Amino acid sequence: MQVFLHLGFHKTGTTSAQAFLHENRELVWPRAALVLPGRIRAVSHACFQYASSLAPADRDEITRQMRAFLAGLPLTPKRRVLISAENLLGRMPLGLSEAPYPGAVDIIRALLEGFSGLGWPVEVTLYLSTRDQAGWVDSIWAHQARKTTGAPFTRDLEDFRAALAPVSMQAQLAEIRAAFPDMPLVTHDVACFDAMRFGAGQPFMDFLRLPKSIEAQFKTVERNNVAPPRAVTEQFITLNRSGLSRANLTAAKRAVLMRAGLEEAYPDEEQP
Repeated sequence: MQVFLHLGFHKTGTTSAQAFLHENRELVWPRAALVLPGRIRAVSHACFQYASSLAPADRDEITRQMRAFLAGLPLTPKRRVLISAENLLGRMPLGLSEAPYPGAVDIIRALLEGFSGLGWPVEVTLYLSTRDQAGWVDSIWAHQARKTTGAPFTRDLEDFRAALAPVSMQAQLAEIRAAFPDMPLVTHDVACFDAMRFGAGQPFMDFLRLPKSIEAQFKTVERNNVAPPRAVTEQFITLNRSGLSRANLTAAKRAVLMRAGLEEAYPDEEQP
């Protein structure tokens, strides 16, 4: 069985990739089982827990949850699987640790051990979408400012840049690559997606290798969840510092988006 495992990184076109897969799910499903974030949430929660604790028991729980999830899928030894769920790597980096994703290598190993319960050979290709460090940090900042779940995010951009300066995506990628030298690992920078026929969905199409007649039926999608202009994000930070109740804060942020003509671009600003 061949598996294409897209683990992130956060804010590297993952939402656009998932929108492409969802839009074309009826074409994908006969050719590969499709797993998007909402479907594998219990496994993601186990990954979050381990990233926080780094406890062996929590690592084992990742494998247990992965095996339970896979047991519920209609799989066969020849069935291909596409998984795109950036939260499987842990929470979005906030500059609170030396590594962007604490325990990332162990998380991936635990996920891979989940496949061993299937009882047949599994060939996994890891896929990690990337972007330049400065753009990555700024996009995380904008995402956190826009959220209406959890404690309001109040850090200004310069402070946040300083916090994430030692937290290198490329160093994290190098660590993962070194830990799995014999496993296929695909990477694509988001800057390349605009030149690709299917944008952020292109790596999945490359993996599927479909006949031209089938490929022609796939629809492209616009980029999703792109950071709003900095001025809009600055308004979110100001609102986050205002002490408003959650309901009023949510309403105020929607009003900011409406004034900027962006309400349709962000139908639900509450992202995990």
